[in-house]
Amino acid sequence: MGGLFLNQRVAEAVPTEKSIAVLPFENISANKDDVYFADGVQGEILNNLAKIAQLKVISRTSVMQYRPDAKRDLRQIAKALGVANVLEGTVRRDGNHVRLTTELIDAQNDNTIWADSYDRDLTDIFSIQSEVAQTIASKLTAALSPEEKKWIEAKPTDNLEAYDLYLRAKELFVSVRVSMSLVNVEKPLVDAISFLEHAMRLDPKFTLAYCASTLAHDNLYFLYDPTPEQRALGDAAIDHAMRLQPDLPDVHLAYAHHLYLVYRDYERARVQLAIARRGLPNDVEAIVLGARMDRRQGQFERAIQEFNEAITRDPRNTLPIQELADTLYYTHQFRAAEQAFDRLINLRPDQPIIKAQKPLYVTFYKTGDDTAVRSAIAALPVSMADDKGVLSLRLMFALVDRDWLEARELIEKMKGGEDEGNFAYAPASVPVGCYSILLARLQGEQPGVNASFPEMREQLNQKVQKLPGNAQLLSQLAVVDGMLNNKDAAISEAKRAVEILPISKDAIYGPGIVMNLAVVYAWTDEFDRAFQTLSPLTKTPYGIFYGQLQRDPYWDPLRADPRFDKLLAELAPRD
Repeated sequence: MGGLFLNQRVAEAVPTEKSIAVLPFENISANKDDVYFADGVQGEILNNLAKIAQLKVISRTSVMQYRPDAKRDLRQIAKALGVANVLEGTVRRDGNHVRLTTELIDAQNDNTIWADSYDRDLTDIFSIQSEVAQTIASKLTAALSPEEKKWIEAKPTDNLEAYDLYLRAKELFVSVRVSMSLVNVEKPLVDAISFLEHAMRLDPKFTLAYCASTLAHDNLYFLYDPTPEQRALGDAAIDHAMRLQPDLPDVHLAYAHHLYLVYRDYERARVQLAIARRGLPNDVEAIVLGARMDRRQGQFERAIQEFNEAITRDPRNTLPIQELADTLYYTHQFRAAEQAFDRLINLRPDQPIIKAQKPLYVTFYKTGDDTAVRSAIAALPVSMADDKGVLSLRLMFALVDRDWLEARELIEKMKGGEDEGNFAYAPASVPVGCYSILLARLQGEQPGVNASFPEMREQLNQKVQKLPGNAQLLSQLAVVDGMLNNKDAAISEAKRAVEILPISKDAIYGPGIVMNLAVVYAWTDEFDRAFQTLSPLTKTPYGIFYGQLQRDPYWDPLRADPRFDKLLAELAPRD
């Protein structure tokens, strides 16, 4: 595996004459709440510039930290973002009047390329933003195609109140993207939907609001509520957007996200994405979506290239860097993954959990040595002691180290809740009681002894019944049934999960589901089939890692078989 993709690194942005960063504009209105409006003006100019294929435009996620309330060293900012030019501005909103001043600066020599001011009615804000973008393109000698000019000059809505609500929703999306956590993003998504619904009531033809609503509903579906009812809300929003403006690139991007997140329909999503990218050449979300689809379909090398491309356009956005780090360790490129994790740690010192993720994925998975990850967990702030993700990680390594006392204490502490997807190998949260079944079996207890085990199993079964198409959950239920000696049910469930989501359909979740089939065979004394299932996974990206096979308790039934040591030797690190 280590030789498949060599010398991949986190991309460094290289300045070109036609590269630009649009820094947050200063709000000098008496009403400080107009900061949303100032950010919206900056964001719309940035979005308009990003529609121009001959320009390289840095995404808003990377520029938002350079607020105007602090002295900005433009040369240092340009170097950090990999651009030659920077746009600054101020916005004053006074009732139905707006004044915008802008300055385009060559950051390498601190010379002003162009500056101007606009003093107009508020209703002219969209035409001002369009003029600014087109003037900048001219000053940077970037030619506009007729289509680019058309989209830059288009007004998103005639209702400024609806536009304000849309901007507030978009601000919440940015906060979700930069949070690097799935724990606290449900509320911002729900709040964003509320803003967008109000905006759409004010302007039922506000296409971009329907696009944003689609994305919010789809993320709720993907992360929290994969039910037909939640799916239908996303369906309705994107259908409405397609009816309103079927040729708008943003609609095609929203539709591509919808097909990917909700339906796993990669081929149709790719068609929509290709249309979107023609009109959104600098859009990082579009680039990342393409990379994610490539990765799901097993095109890991191409995904790595695309994540790197996204990073050059959004160098301070931790999301594509995290995706790159993950893809690198999936493909056993541990040294390059370590570099990506180091960049993450540098960018997000407020996320200490990354310091525990790094040794988990680049040291434990590679070598089976959990010393570094144990130390990293111990060094986490005291305030994170009861964090569900931290407790789940600690429980994982208590089981790895066969520390039954610590495992029992952690299960008790987490009782009544769910884990963070660390049970077995298919990524799905299970009731914590499932760990009690695993712990009992590891200690030699037979399944019929504990009367509470069927109830624990039923809690997971109820989740499976509510989401019958969820292969990960079904796969986890199969593992629990295997440990309870429900042999026929376990094998049937595990096979069915593989049929629902094979590796050929999902190269990220698929291998874990096959690994769970091997776990089921191991716990039901089907050793020949266990090894037959495991063997190909040693050569599969995101298949079984050496550290997992060497240390994870799920393989204990196989350890006395000589084939186990042979398999372990095949996976052993070579460097």
